[in-house]
Amino acid sequence: MFPVIDGLRSIEFGTPGESRARLVNFIVDGNKRATAGLLTDYAKEGEPVESVGECLAMVDNEDNHVATLRVTRVEVTQFFEVPDEFALAEAEGDLNAADFRASHSDYWSRVGETVTEETKIVQVYFELLTHRLRPLQSSDAEWIYHACQDVEIQRWTKIPRPYTREHAKSFVVDQNGELLANAIINSFTGEPAGVAGIHHIKDGVATVGYWIAPQARRAGAASTALKILPTIAKRLGDAKTVRAIIAETNVASRATVERAGFKVARKSAEQCPDGAAQTTALDYEFTNQQ
Repeated sequence: MFPVIDGLRSIEFGTPGESRARLVNFIVDGNKRATAGLLTDYAKEGEPVESVGECLAMVDNEDNHVATLRVTRVEVTQFFEVPDEFALAEAEGDLNAADFRASHSDYWSRVGETVTEETKIVQVYFELLTHRLRPLQSSDAEWIYHACQDVEIQRWTKIPRPYTREHAKSFVVDQNGELLANAIINSFTGEPAGVAGIHHIKDGVATVGYWIAPQARRAGAASTALKILPTIAKRLGDAKTVRAIIAETNVASRATVERAGFKVARKSAEQCPDGAAQTTALDYEFTNQQ
């Protein structure tokens, strides 16, 4: 089976060593946005082929989750049918399908695989996400404490007021009763951007929440986290729907979930904070098709 890291299936590129380092660099610092695999490898691992919208944890040579990839398209064809489009998206130096067949036939031969014109190839197209999620660590308490002094976080969330270091230390230990609370990490700088998590999963619906530290706003951290959470919710509790309950007056947060593909489903049965008051909320939902 493919190892699960930070709640996501992991994805490895090339073979350990220089090959993997080079391909990871092609993705993080270049324009590699596709990868090819043998369909038989999925059967050997007992794993399904990736699905559109699924997020994957890309690992380096030390098996560290260095970035998250989101699948945008999957095609299964015979080896001779792989198109020029895929060769260019894979961005490993192949300029057309003929180049792809030559280089990949050589690669698979070197790792002991026999590939013919009829061999089934899985072509996975993906996007590189700007942020990734990881479990909270004890070292997160200090930046969480400072972030939660922000007036906007205090206005729109249910955190204690005033928010103390003891609150932060307790949160990273017990997650305040949340099913899951993760730090949002900028994949390029390694800096924390906020917290995103799953309150609970009930009857196939995962209810999620998030907040972003002031210095990390307007960089796509929240909308990216919302793209990752459906994959984690699917694995955790087979969630078919992901729901974010947002105050009707929280215009910025409503725009954020809409950028992540959420749609207004209804007026919520719950209320949300708007400062010291409770106000009408909306249920935003995303249908999990993975």
